[in-house]
Amino acid sequence: MTKVVGVQIADVVSELKEIRRGRGVRSDDLHTRVGGALRMACGITGMDDPALVRRKLVLQLTHLSARLPTDLQTAALAALGLHKEADGGFLDQRIDWLATRFDRDPRTARRRVDSAFQLLAELLYDVGMRDRKAGSYSPDGWYVESLHAALRLDLDTPTLTEQRQIVAAVDELDELVLSLSAPRDQAMPEGQVIRAEIAYGGEIVEEQRVSSSHTRFIVRLPSPLSLGQRHDYSIKFTSYPRSWMRPYYVFTPLRRCEDFSVRVRFDPANPPTQVWRISGLPAKAFEDFVPGEEQLKIDRVGDIALEFHDLQQGLSYGLQWREPNG
Repeated sequence: MTKVVGVQIADVVSELKEIRRGRGVRSDDLHTRVGGALRMACGITGMDDPALVRRKLVLQLTHLSARLPTDLQTAALAALGLHKEADGGFLDQRIDWLATRFDRDPRTARRRVDSAFQLLAELLYDVGMRDRKAGSYSPDGWYVESLHAALRLDLDTPTLTEQRQIVAAVDELDELVLSLSAPRDQAMPEGQVIRAEIAYGGEIVEEQRVSSSHTRFIVRLPSPLSLGQRHDYSIKFTSYPRSWMRPYYVFTPLRRCEDFSVRVRFDPANPPTQVWRISGLPAKAFEDFVPGEEQLKIDRVGDIALEFHDLQQGLSYGLQWREPNG
């Protein structure tokens, strides 16, 4: 990653003002106008071609702008050429559009942009100082902004329902490849397989059974997504009887994932004797079944809820438990 010594927030503001000139992020010469501070905050390296520079910049600016107040988010996106309703033309035209949107004069609209850029620069500065890896964006077209999972273990056949918000990392993203692994005791008979159904946000067009405990699902989106566009979908998985399953549930992100939360419901009449949190362990390390330090309590209806943030790719997050007869 490009290193810039002595970068200040004011430097980031100046670079944002440089980016907004002309057609903003749609400018043909964008890659030549991205300064060192933005390169560091967006994971842009000297090896990236112009298209990849644009992609990384658009993704990071779109992602961080979403953290601004609604009016300032609109101002930032419009000024940069990222707003769908104001992505054409030159800066003065986008400012005029913004003034009309806010029912203010262009001078007031510019001040709103300046306020938005100040806050956005602070967010970019924080990201740059954390020195995130270049290439943290998924190379196959999308990443997960948030994942909310609900696992029902109080049923004879457990169900896992996921609600995800994803962000497209390419233009014209029209399908996703999703997978689920459900490890089980090798002594259990063959026959039952992992199933899935989409509640909203797409349709399953193909199932690929990789092994008896791992299945991939090809999901077609309702319409193609453009670079930086968000999309929500929900999917429910079922596998095989509770008694066949191993006593853990983990999520191991293989692409960028910002936030992960999970709620597990155990049978309150027959709960585990111990439950502990798994916070970023190497894959399979938790199968040693050694209780961790973060012991958890089940509430009176059988629920446990956990949250994880800024997950690291390839590490596992979730929980593990000891069965009553274990």
